[in-house]
Amino acid sequence: MILDLFKKKTPKLDKASAEILDQALVQRARMDMDFEDGVTTIKGLSCALNSIGANSLLLDVYGLKAPGKFTGSSFTCHFRIREGKSGVGFYGFRSQVESVRQAKSGGIVFIVSVPARVERSQRRRSVRVRPALSWFEELLIWRGDKLVQAEQTGILAGLREFNQGKVCRLENMSAGGLGLHLTHEFCKQSEFQPNMHEQFTLYMRFAHDVRNQPRELWLSGRAVRVLLDQVTHNVDLGLMFDSVGRRHPENGEMVWLPIEENVAEDLLTRVFEWHAELCRTRSVQD
Repeated sequence: MILDLFKKKTPKLDKASAEILDQALVQRARMDMDFEDGVTTIKGLSCALNSIGANSLLLDVYGLKAPGKFTGSSFTCHFRIREGKSGVGFYGFRSQVESVRQAKSGGIVFIVSVPARVERSQRRRSVRVRPALSWFEELLIWRGDKLVQAEQTGILAGLREFNQGKVCRLENMSAGGLGLHLTHEFCKQSEFQPNMHEQFTLYMRFAHDVRNQPRELWLSGRAVRVLLDQVTHNVDLGLMFDSVGRRHPENGEMVWLPIEENVAEDLLTRVFEWHAELCRTRSVQD
């Protein structure tokens, strides 16, 4: 019987999987959640590891205002962690929601089963990269969705701020969204208080042509991840694209079209080009 008690306390995870999850916990890695069809219509759900138990994981879930009916539902998580000095590892696992509770802070917590294993995996259609700022001639982000022209008012950040890099960083970009790191100083100077589901408009003009791809691109989306560092009060902000803007060929008016399956096709090719270039550069350095 004593042996049985010890067995129950033994983690189900193999050593490699346990180490990966430990790093995800330490780095507060964002995890994108994909539920089976029919579970929810909410897109862009993400979470972060709160704690790791012998038989369950606690996940802080972002993008939910109420517990919903998730208990018993299976899902897949995709995430990345920093590895070594400049490396990045992409991983994924399958799990099931055992129960849902509302935290005292107001957030939603999922108690989920410990996965059988954690494997190298990522969403291949929307790989994330940290693009070089030299790849842009212009990059502007406004508060507010579906703008029709480049206005000077309401700009949250632009290429100038990103090039400075001290108070505002472009952390990553994919065909589905982007990540920003904003310091407390930046938020204070900009009078910006990040909120979940806040809408944004993004304009990009690229430095180089890519065959059959637009040189300029308008995108609109919303915040699906807002992580506040309780010590520094810096903010990691994740935006998910939901609309692409295109000029009408005759009257020049902006027309906004919905993005299907969380992938902006007009950005997809460029992201893969960037990813390939970064891989080539890393290979040469190694």
